[in-house]
Amino acid sequence: MRPVQFAVLSMLPMMAFGAVDSYRVCWRTDPAMSMVICWNQVSGSEPEVCYDTDDHARKAIDYRFRQKPDRVVDYRGMMNHFVRLENLQPDTAYYFVICDSEGVGRRLWFRTAPATKQPFTFITGGDSRTNPEPRRRGNRLVAKLRPLFVLFGGDYTGSGRPEEWAEWMEDWQLTISEDGRIFPIIATHGNHENADLQMMDKLFDTPHIDQYYSLGIADELMRIWVLNSELAYGDAARLPEQQAWIENDLPRYPETTWKVATYHRPMRPHTSGKREGINRISAWAQLFYEQGVDLVVESDTHMVKRSYPVRPSEEKGSYEGFVRDDRRGFVFIGEGSWGAPTRPTDDDKPWTMASESFHQYKWIQVHSDEMLIRTVKFGNVDDVEALSEENLFDEPTNMVFWEPESGKVLRLPFSVKHASYHEPSKASVLVELGQTWDWSLDGEVWARGQAPLGYGDSQVCTPIVPDNAKPLYAFFQGTFSLDDPGAVTRLFFDVLLDDGCVIKLNGTEVIRHNMSKGDITSESLATKRVSSWREKQALPLPVAPKWLRAGVNTIEARVHQCSLDSSDLVFDLSVRVKSPTTNNCSTQIERAL
Repeated sequence: MRPVQFAVLSMLPMMAFGAVDSYRVCWRTDPAMSMVICWNQVSGSEPEVCYDTDDHARKAIDYRFRQKPDRVVDYRGMMNHFVRLENLQPDTAYYFVICDSEGVGRRLWFRTAPATKQPFTFITGGDSRTNPEPRRRGNRLVAKLRPLFVLFGGDYTGSGRPEEWAEWMEDWQLTISEDGRIFPIIATHGNHENADLQMMDKLFDTPHIDQYYSLGIADELMRIWVLNSELAYGDAARLPEQQAWIENDLPRYPETTWKVATYHRPMRPHTSGKREGINRISAWAQLFYEQGVDLVVESDTHMVKRSYPVRPSEEKGSYEGFVRDDRRGFVFIGEGSWGAPTRPTDDDKPWTMASESFHQYKWIQVHSDEMLIRTVKFGNVDDVEALSEENLFDEPTNMVFWEPESGKVLRLPFSVKHASYHEPSKASVLVELGQTWDWSLDGEVWARGQAPLGYGDSQVCTPIVPDNAKPLYAFFQGTFSLDDPGAVTRLFFDVLLDDGCVIKLNGTEVIRHNMSKGDITSESLATKRVSSWREKQALPLPVAPKWLRAGVNTIEARVHQCSLDSSDLVFDLSVRVKSPTTNNCSTQIERAL
C-alpha cells in the first residue's frame, strides 16, 4: 500500500464523476488478504483506485492508499482494468473510489474474507444468459442477501458478444447493495463462453488462465475447487494438466471442514435432452468421494435439483453410476437457471431428493458444524426486506424460498433424523409389474401374456418365441386409465429391460434407454449389453406428466437386443405417480384399441 499523493488528487474535480462502469470485484489469491477491483474505463486517462478502511465518500484526497491498474485488457468492447490489492486486513471493510483525469467515480466498498473459522454466507448459481428480467430479479436479491461472495457457474450471456456482455455488466450493477457494498464473484467457465476459452481470465482476472483453481475461505472452513468442464470440448489437449492439478490439489487440504467442487456441465443432468457427463464421472467422481468432497455444484441444465449423498458405484442398487450413501457420500445441487430458459425436470434418479423448474440460485450458510442450503426463487423482489451487516444469517422478510417435500433447508452433514429433513411421500403404484401385456414380433400380429415377457431368461413368465428363436426386437403395448392427469406431479415408468428400449406414451416418445439417437429400424441394436443384477432390477425412469391424458393412456414399447447373438430379451413395466390423491386412477392394463 502506498500513501496517496495529495498534490495530485487535490487537482481532481471533486464533483465530477469519472467515466467508468461495469464494476466488479474478484479474488485471485487469499480471499482474506486480497481483492481485485475491475472496471471498464469508458474515457479519461491515468485511472487509479483510492482506498481506505475509513469511508471518505467521494473525497478522493482523504483516502490513504492508491494503486494504478496491474493489468488492462481491451476485450469484448470494454477497456477492462484490473487493480490487484494485496496485504489487506482480514474480515475488514475497504472503501474505494476510482479516480481518473475526468473526475472521481462512485464510492463502493467490499469486505475481505475472515482469516479465522467464522461463519459466512454465499450465493451460487449460473446460466443467466438471455432472459434479462429474471436475471435482474436475481441480481437485485443478491444486493439484499449481502453474501460474502457469489460463486457463478458459467453461461453468463448467450454467446459472449460485446453487446451481450455490456448488458450483463450493466445488470450486474444491480447486485451492489444500497450502501454501496459490492460482492466478489468467483467465476466458472460455461459452454456459452466457448468462443474463447480464456474469456473468464480477460473479464474477471481469474487465478488460472484455463479456469481451474481453488480458493480457501475462513481459514479452511471451506475450500472451493473450480474446474473447467469445457476443456473437453474446446481444448482437450489441456485436460491432462487439469486432471493432474485436481488430483494433486484436493489431497493437500485434509483438514478443510467443507469441501466444495464446481464446474459447468453436470455429471448426470436432470433433464432428458442433455448429454450425460460420462467423462466427468470417470475423471472426478471417485476422486471427490475418496477426498471427502461434501458438495458438488453444477449448472447448464436450467432447472433445480438436490440429491441425497451419493458415491460412485456400479453395485446392485446403483443407478447411472451412483448409489445413495448418507454416511460418506457427496451431494449434488444445481443446475443453473439464473435467467436462461427453464427446462423440464424429466430425468430424476432414485438418488434425487427433489427437483423442479424455475429461476433460482442457492443461498448457503456455512458454519463449523453445518452447512445450510436454501433455494431462492426470483419472486416478490420489491417486497423483500434487505439484510444488514448485523443480521446476515436471518431469512429476509418476504423472501420466497423453494419448499419441496424434503424441506426448505438442505442441511449438511445430511441425516434423515435431523429436523430439517422431511421424508418425501412415496409414488403410488398405478400399474404393478407382472401385469398382462400385448406383444408382437412384427407390429402386425399380436398375442397376450403375463409379464415379464421375452425369452432366454429364467424370470420370463411368457415366452414370446419358440425355444431356439432369438428375434432382435419385439413390440409390447397396453393401456391404463386416468381420470385427472392434471393432479399428477411426478410420473415414473419402472422398466425391467434387456437390453434397450424406446417407449411411447400416447404416441409421443418419452423414454429412449440404451438406444442410439435417430430412427429405430429392424436392424437397430441396443448400445450396450445388460447383464448381472441389472437384468433383474427395474429401472425407475421419469416421464413428463404433460403427456398424460384423461381417460385411456396408451403405452407402446419397442425392445432391442444389443447383438445378433444375444441370448435373451426381457420386458416388464410398472407405472408410478405422485399426486395429492390417486383415487381417481384405475390400475388395470388392457388391450390398446
